[in-house]
Amino acid sequence: MFIKPFKIKSNILVTGSEKKRLRQRVMAQFNRVDEESATSPLAELFGNRAKVCTVKIITYHEEPVTVYTSDKRPIFFELNGKLLPTVYTLWSCPELVPAFTTHATVLPKLANGADLMIPGVVKQGTNLASWGRHQKDDIVAVNLTSNRAAVGVGLLAHSSGDLYMCGGHGVCVRMMHVFGDKLWGMEPSVCQQVPLQGSVVSVPTDSDFPPLGSEKAKPVEDCVKEATKSLAKTALTGNEEAGSEEDASDEETQEPEEEEKPPNPDDLIKGAFLNALKLHGKKITLPLLTSTFYPQYVQPEIPEGIEMKKSSYKKVGTFFKRMAEEGIIEIKEEKKGIEKVTSLNLEHPAVLSFYPYKVTKPSAEQETGGTVSTASASNPLLLTKMTAMYAVNERTAKLFGCFNVAAGTALDVTQVRNYMRDYVGRNKLINPATKLVTLDETLASICGTSEDLMALPDLTETVLNAMTSTFEMRSQKGAVMKGGKRAVIHLTTATRSGNKKVTLISNLADYGINVNDFAKAVKLGAAASTTMTEVPGSKGEQLMVQGNHVKFVFELLTTTYQVPKACITGLEFAKEQKKKKKK
Repeated sequence: MFIKPFKIKSNILVTGSEKKRLRQRVMAQFNRVDEESATSPLAELFGNRAKVCTVKIITYHEEPVTVYTSDKRPIFFELNGKLLPTVYTLWSCPELVPAFTTHATVLPKLANGADLMIPGVVKQGTNLASWGRHQKDDIVAVNLTSNRAAVGVGLLAHSSGDLYMCGGHGVCVRMMHVFGDKLWGMEPSVCQQVPLQGSVVSVPTDSDFPPLGSEKAKPVEDCVKEATKSLAKTALTGNEEAGSEEDASDEETQEPEEEEKPPNPDDLIKGAFLNALKLHGKKITLPLLTSTFYPQYVQPEIPEGIEMKKSSYKKVGTFFKRMAEEGIIEIKEEKKGIEKVTSLNLEHPAVLSFYPYKVTKPSAEQETGGTVSTASASNPLLLTKMTAMYAVNERTAKLFGCFNVAAGTALDVTQVRNYMRDYVGRNKLINPATKLVTLDETLASICGTSEDLMALPDLTETVLNAMTSTFEMRSQKGAVMKGGKRAVIHLTTATRSGNKKVTLISNLADYGINVNDFAKAVKLGAAASTTMTEVPGSKGEQLMVQGNHVKFVFELLTTTYQVPKACITGLEFAKEQKKKKKK
């Protein structure tokens, strides 16, 4: 329903009484009378400080829809007198409506406008009860086997009984709203990615299917002994009995104790320092103040939560003096309290033996000592594209913990491949003769196989399958057209009725720019009215701006939107500035 762009007709802030009536309506429709307390997640959406607005929109198919927002984020939309929650609401109130589960590979199809079909539904059981007790047109959420968080909202196409009798064919849920659609991105500044709320169905691994005959079945007596032993262990309450049972256990009980040891802040800070020298050492311009060197190169490599004051160094100056004593750097005190790094010993054994754990490239601002522009991050003004991501879970936490990547962190395929190359290279696991990777204890536990060698691509694919699959909406910068050519934005001027000059901007959508938001920026910055027009024979809409504002549009595209100058044509149509007369 919101796959294609819609037009906003009005956006009105509701009064306190209207907000209260809306809240009561939500509570009554979803039977949440027991959640009247102000601390409940549903009530917080309508809190005293929340700015709730009523937004009237016209969909692409000319259908009027009312959307309710809380602090600019859409929370409900009205359809045929019924309130439907958005994915943002279901993330904070996961039990608001029943959920149907599907596979992760189905989400991109739903995002393209498809309905959820019955064969794509993952059920717990095969009987009538597995379909629940729902009526036709009931509001349901859709989540994934890898994540309980909702990724869509829709209406049931049939009742539970009819779904059971359909014989595995037909539509199950008519999708009304999906993660990543125009309603999700209604306000780019408050967009949120899908949170990880645990898997619905545990995915079987290779270790769950051992080869036939690989292990001998245990005698019944051994099984009885093990069961009796475990029951006795849970029943013991005295320290002596618990101690005797712990002594009798094998090395498996000792492994968690080793993993629970917190990392040493000294090692992490020094590792970040060596990592900065390894990656940026040849490009650092010396001499450089220690007060500049540390925040610009060392601090970005330090894991979150690690601070200098928690280490034995306590101060940055003390840390640099230790590094100088080890011969890694040389520092010189010009004035009292002012020290500069004068040289770097990149041939030091500690630097040579260190394997960089994060391959990053400093931006031009970092190399020149400037600050990094916020525009270099994901630009919310650009249109977004759904990207497959893989989250670190318990099974892979030990592997990615070596790179200070915490559990729950989502990585794309390229990042996972880079980490795998780094891990294999750092631990020297590649066999020079066969070019295969020797599986150490960490990799073997993830792969769940008895094999000792594996090709790196196969190993990476196995690790990806072991991770939790999810999706993110990412900015698409610069669409690539047919023939490998990059999209080009055309600027030109024309004359309309009344001999009025206008600026025409074409192919904005092809480059991944949200045309509506761009029109607002031009309207405010150039103080000119804008109009969307359709050009016969061309893809997308053309933006028309009253007056000659080619230069302003060009600067807006190259600065705020970071579009390369080579991808914009028509600057020659800019209005020539009048030369000032010399006095």
